[in-house]
Amino acid sequence: MEWIRRTFRLQARESHLGLALVFCLLTLSAMSIALIWQAQIIASQREAIRWLVQLKLGS
Repeated sequence: MEWIRRTFRLQARESHLGLALVFCLLTLSAMSIALIWQAQIIASQREAIRWLVQLKLGS
């Protein structure tokens, strides 16, 4: 717990700020790609469910 206090007491240097921004940018990019990938999976599942419902109801 003490190391957390020491870490937050340190001054943020410009190099640390740039590194943190790059890390955030990469993380947000990965999350955006994952979200688009999941949307494609959900869309294909929706089509499969519609096909199964039509097959079951015979329409």
